[in-house]
Amino acid sequence: MDNNAAHNMLNQTLKSGWFVKEKPERDPNQSGSNFSVGYIVEKDGETCFMKAFDFAGFLSVAIPKNAEGEIDAVDVMNDMTNAFIYERDLSKHCRDKHVTKVSFVRESGQEFVQGIFSIPIVPYLIFDLAEGDVRKTLHFSTELDYAWRFKSLHDIAVGLKQLHTIEVSHQDLKPSNILVFDAESKLGDLGRSICKDMDGPYSKRAFTGDFTYAPPEIWYRYFERDWNKRVFATDCYMLGSLVVFYFSGISMSALLRKHIPDNFAFERWRGEFNEIVPYLENGFANAVIEFESNISRTDIKSELKQLVEYLCNPFPDKRGHPKNVTLRGSNYSMERFVTILDVLKRKAQIRVKEL
Repeated sequence: MDNNAAHNMLNQTLKSGWFVKEKPERDPNQSGSNFSVGYIVEKDGETCFMKAFDFAGFLSVAIPKNAEGEIDAVDVMNDMTNAFIYERDLSKHCRDKHVTKVSFVRESGQEFVQGIFSIPIVPYLIFDLAEGDVRKTLHFSTELDYAWRFKSLHDIAVGLKQLHTIEVSHQDLKPSNILVFDAESKLGDLGRSICKDMDGPYSKRAFTGDFTYAPPEIWYRYFERDWNKRVFATDCYMLGSLVVFYFSGISMSALLRKHIPDNFAFERWRGEFNEIVPYLENGFANAVIEFESNISRTDIKSELKQLVEYLCNPFPDKRGHPKNVTLRGSNYSMERFVTILDVLKRKAQIRVKEL
């Protein structure tokens, strides 16, 4: 990384006044953010997080776009520039629309890094510094932690509801993108989110997030043409997958894949999505049974099982709260799930007080 400007900003004072204090080591288990570098920065006694866009790194792995195998550096730079601008502007759009459960961009800029670098200009975004993501906060044992888990999941559901209200889909809900600030959880990394009112670098894709956490319809190449149905069904599933992770330490996608016979796994299957129905139904039923077995508290076991069944149904048309599915409107409205998680949060808090 010696010849990469984005990796050589430590101990520099940016022209915006931020001092680059620390370069945290990247978690080897973390997915995403392959083309950005994280730093801890300080200014006026305040500590924040900086996301530096790694143009040189992106260029080094870019796929050639012509038969001669040549990489169009201008196109690559344009793609990265668009990604930077989109994340910055989408964050502002959400803030202006009074979304509160998202980690916003506080400041943005670009820095010319002194040295011999192929691309010395580094665009960056500044965010409030979180305590960490949920993987560092969750402890799979105590009653107090049950209360915390439901509070965090309620925050996430509220955040999704706020985004959906302004026709934004997060698309990349996963543990590393749930940031913890004191007692509050917020959605992080809008870089892969899509907005109906804004043309972004990923707007034309069927799915923009981390494939590891994708819903089954993405695995099996089913494409829903209706934008609202497609993107909000994805967020719905990914919220349910987080519920599974919070109480078992594994995502629903990993759990579901475990219970699908290899012959019908997405890596091998070349048939139609509707032909895989019985195998997905059986796999999902077994995945839910295994999830339920991880819940020690009998007083919330059935409610958590039902919540996951609603959110993670492997078929998008059946996903969501049954009352939403049968009534006119969006199957994937977060309103009822916000209420369910609020009730579960309060139950858990009462249990803690009784200890």
